[in-house]
Amino acid sequence: MRQNYTASILKYQRKTQPCTAFKTHSMNPYLTPLKASAFALCVVLFSCTPPTESSLRTSSGFSPAGGPVHFGSEASVQLVKDIDAAWASEDMEQLASFFADTCVFEWHDGNRYEGPKAFIGRIMEDTLDNEWDFQWAYSVDDNVEEPGDWVHAGFDVISSKDSVEVEHAWYQEWYYIEEGKVLYWYNMKGTRPS
Repeated sequence: MRQNYTASILKYQRKTQPCTAFKTHSMNPYLTPLKASAFALCVVLFSCTPPTESSLRTSSGFSPAGGPVHFGSEASVQLVKDIDAAWASEDMEQLASFFADTCVFEWHDGNRYEGPKAFIGRIMEDTLDNEWDFQWAYSVDDNVEEPGDWVHAGFDVISSKDSVEVEHAWYQEWYYIEEGKVLYWYNMKGTRPS
């Protein structure tokens, strides 16, 4: 019986002793940098490969016509940024150049202005001083078969008269842009507590 117990202990010791078959040997000093370089090359090759056409999201949401909505052009977003810059510098001639002669402006108060002159006339009638922060802009295309993009932009606006704050509001605006000109623009206003 004692021999069986001793034999069991020996079997257990053999099972728990570290395996020497995979004993680490000192590595060639060039092997480690070679492995690191190969790994880095693989990372660079796989991370710099552009996504395939099938892996890109082609659309999100739906349009009023029932079709998908796609991202629009950066050029349309840039046009809205240029409009903002011209308005901020009060360069009405430059501002007018961004609009088609037949453009339509629908203002948050229900008024409608046709053509750049009518719209700029509306701006010039404003008796309040406005300071704003251009918060966002993005472009969407509701029909890739047709020209034109929609740009949605948001502004945080503080209006004052004689240096006294009169109103704090968010403006959300939609611009329909075709061939580098605004054809349609409407805005919505939501007043905010000061």
